[in-house]
Amino acid sequence: MVTPTSSNLTTSNKNTATLRSLLRYALPLNSTIAVGDPDTAINWAVVVRAQPASYPEIYGGELALLSMEVLRIYEARITLQNVIRTLADSGIQAIAVEGDMTQQDMDVATECGVALLMLPEGTGLASVERAVNRLIVNQSAQVNERAIDIQRQLTRLAAENRDLSSLLQVMVRATTKPMVVHDDAGVLIAQAYPAVGRRATGRNLVQSVPYSAFQKWLKGDAPTSQGTISSSPIGYTTVLKVEKRVAGYLSLLEQGDDLDEFDQLVLTYGADVCAIELAKNRAISAAVEQARGDWIQMWLSGTPADDDLLRTRAQQSGFDPNVPYVVSVFRAVSANGQTLPLESLISLVRDDMARRQVEGAVGQYVDVIVTLYPMEDASSLARIRIAIDELRQQLATRTPSGLVAAGISRPAEGLSMLRDAYREAKDAVSIAGELNDMEHTTFYGDLKLYQLLLALKERSLTNLHQFYEETLAPLVEHDERKQSDLIRTLDGFFNANGNLAKAAQDLDVHRNTLVYRLERISELTNLDLNDADNRLILHLALKVQRVLSAVRVN
Repeated sequence: MVTPTSSNLTTSNKNTATLRSLLRYALPLNSTIAVGDPDTAINWAVVVRAQPASYPEIYGGELALLSMEVLRIYEARITLQNVIRTLADSGIQAIAVEGDMTQQDMDVATECGVALLMLPEGTGLASVERAVNRLIVNQSAQVNERAIDIQRQLTRLAAENRDLSSLLQVMVRATTKPMVVHDDAGVLIAQAYPAVGRRATGRNLVQSVPYSAFQKWLKGDAPTSQGTISSSPIGYTTVLKVEKRVAGYLSLLEQGDDLDEFDQLVLTYGADVCAIELAKNRAISAAVEQARGDWIQMWLSGTPADDDLLRTRAQQSGFDPNVPYVVSVFRAVSANGQTLPLESLISLVRDDMARRQVEGAVGQYVDVIVTLYPMEDASSLARIRIAIDELRQQLATRTPSGLVAAGISRPAEGLSMLRDAYREAKDAVSIAGELNDMEHTTFYGDLKLYQLLLALKERSLTNLHQFYEETLAPLVEHDERKQSDLIRTLDGFFNANGNLAKAAQDLDVHRNTLVYRLERISELTNLDLNDADNRLILHLALKVQRVLSAVRVN
């Protein structure tokens, strides 16, 4: 290699660029600073070539771009350490090397006071030279060129059917800031953090922002127009739209600083490609779930004689009926109890199951949405009940009346048993409706007592009234006359399974206050709460009160 020519002249171009800005706007993605200060300024870029005739003069303050593989073609024994020392003596400010380097190479760079950068293999040094010098001469033009290059990379990845996380990684490497994608309900579905630098800051930022704060912001202040970027509780957020409907949100996590031009461009271009990816995923999920939904229609309208055919169709749809499932149904009604159309809600149910990675099935049957949730183990039931109730709440926000009820069956296995489970889930909604509850989630297994009471109501309503009058009526009358809380206290006592400490905490009263109220309940009802039979009578009386209240409303 020829020793570079050092000149005493200073460059006439006083523009400079820092290594930090080079990483963002000019150097290939995945380039890193191995040694040196990111704020080190360079005034030009030169490619170190092995042929003497094409080696440029160095004036001081430049960035040298080199490939050791190329240099060794002409001088096999040359080392990176020798090159670093030679270039440092000539006034080079920083060196960018294609390929790997050793700790010894970095130690020499530190010793010589030269910044050292690592470029990914396969880097075209000539194109990097042009990009760096264009940034120094005309930053705005290079920033736009870089953003367009990011857009090309994102489009190529989308064409290769890469997932959202892969797309976010490209944007994160370009902006050096964390980025996240939420679905239209504000649930996190993808995230990516920089490999270095701000990773911890970004992760801590997401964890430190209350989930409810972002949820509240989405409901009131989130952008609805495509291309609009708004400040949000976690940084800067833009909307992702699919078929003119909000499908999610893309956010860049940055607090305190104004969003610069480059970040705005990346966020805008990234939103376009992420929306396409969401649309593609939604179309695939809809096609799969449509096949499963058609199967649900056949299954519920079929008979046991059709089970062999239905089992084959189920397996073709990617659904295994031979594992335990929980069946749930959702019904939307108006304020006067009239059933509402469900077509607009089915896609939301499918999206929720896809987001939770539930390998179940969704379909519509008559006036309800039917879902099947697979049971992994006995402990899954509690998680499934929570998931179904969260989904019901989401559906309620998309329903004009806001009244959506959900019913949940007990776990079942096999086509015939699953039909029974469907009836349980639908009965749970119906029984809750009879109790004048049209906007909660009801588990069939919790309704045994109400089933008995509703049956008694049909046969002997007078006896139920008499039982109520002899047990709870004195407490109700006392509460109305004295503005007290004896009924609420009794209900809280039973909900806490007789645990005084827990009941006092749930009712937000002192333990002594709770004890006094329970003693007053015993006096008014002439029933000693220390007796198990008396406790059963009063607990049953509370259930009867609810049934009779529903009768009066109806």
